[in-house]
Amino acid sequence: MTIIAGASRWSIAREDGVRIIRVQRSARNGAFGAERRFGAEVVPLLAAGRFDVVHALGARDAFGALSARRVARHRTVYTCLGLPAFDYHDRPDADAHRRVAAEIDVYGCLSLYAMSCLQRDFERCGVLTPGGVRLDRFTPAGRSDAPTLLYSGALDEPRKGVAVLLQALAIIAKSEPGVRLWLTGSGDPSVVLAAAPPAARERTEYLGVGGIEELPHRYASAWATVLPSINEAFGLVLVESLAAGTPIVASDHGSLPELVEPGIGFLARPDDPDALAQACREVLELAREPSVEDRCREAARRHDWDSSVAPAVEAFYLGADRDDSG
Repeated sequence: MTIIAGASRWSIAREDGVRIIRVQRSARNGAFGAERRFGAEVVPLLAAGRFDVVHALGARDAFGALSARRVARHRTVYTCLGLPAFDYHDRPDADAHRRVAAEIDVYGCLSLYAMSCLQRDFERCGVLTPGGVRLDRFTPAGRSDAPTLLYSGALDEPRKGVAVLLQALAIIAKSEPGVRLWLTGSGDPSVVLAAAPPAARERTEYLGVGGIEELPHRYASAWATVLPSINEAFGLVLVESLAAGTPIVASDHGSLPELVEPGIGFLARPDDPDALAQACREVLELAREPSVEDRCREAARRHDWDSSVAPAVEAFYLGADRDDSG
């Protein structure tokens, strides 16, 4: 196996039996400029490598894989890490994505919702390739003393619904005065916190981004993880929460209903603080059940890399799930 990735400088190494080629990519022209350069520079590497399958995670490198296929004859796979919808592709790589959607051998989507967007906007079928977790890295631990909700994600993107969550928190506090909210993720939360009700601000703690090693403990210490966003392609934070034995609350929108089922969490209407508050009150009661950790872990098992996700990926590498609709 060979992995080609962008880096600050060129290098070739072998790690754990995997050959890793790091291609220098400059950010002088911005993120999309760097992606364009990376996509161009992988073409000769792919053409010379004679790979059986090339799996791309970006539209530009998928474009490069298609270009190199004329010489190398490899099977091409692309996993879209967002939503394959027209309104998400009003961006510099839209031309590359249109060709990828038309010609790639296998177009992978993170959720059934994303697959429906691909069918609707590009008139082709996709293959379900959801995200995964290493279940052994997320284990239950003692919960915090106070009933605590966790939000993990971008803090300054309106689509994520942090403002709605803070409004809901103030409503929850009327019946659950000890409730707390932990915010973790990228972005500056100061603006959304300044606009929040006082009852929410005084119960909210910003934990910062946090390292990979810190996140499992945060999930396990919280009573529930809340993701009140819209237009999510997958919702990995919910799977990570379940892997840590912690129940979930999510908006009834996009892909999120695919991850929520009875006994492990609740759904709420999007952009509705009262509905979100009610779902959070219910999940706090659910978190008090002794068996909830086991149920959450079992729900996360179908997203375990080793036992579920990796075998499925290997299957479409070998052509068992060939998507011939492109």
